[in-house]
Amino acid sequence: MFGIMKTVSEVTSKEIKTIIDKDTHIVGNINGDGSLRVDGTVDGDITLDGCVFIGESGRVNGSITADELTISGIVDGNVIISKRLSIYADGQLTGDISAGSLSVEAGGHFNGYCNMSPALA
Repeated sequence: MFGIMKTVSEVTSKEIKTIIDKDTHIVGNINGDGSLRVDGTVDGDITLDGCVFIGESGRVNGSITADELTISGIVDGNVIISKRLSIYADGQLTGDISAGSLSVEAGGHFNGYCNMSPALA
């Protein structure tokens, strides 16, 4: 979108500490710091001091709390993002949002309520 947003595939492995592969299914909560990329399925909540990337094949059934969230897959749950939330053309979010800023690319889907607060940014 105007060259500002990094696509999920452009994120290098150097920037990501943990990757959940497309053939992996995790049941349970994930907590920590650093960056996480989800290409598989997570049934549980994610709480990170860092960035979360949901790839095109990724799915999260649970809430996400992080500094930044980029969605190209599916998130079914509420999100609290202190900085930037980006939903790409293939991304879907069903749940309520609290974020510092929100960007939804044409074709991206969001179903829920949104509260944007400059104090979060």
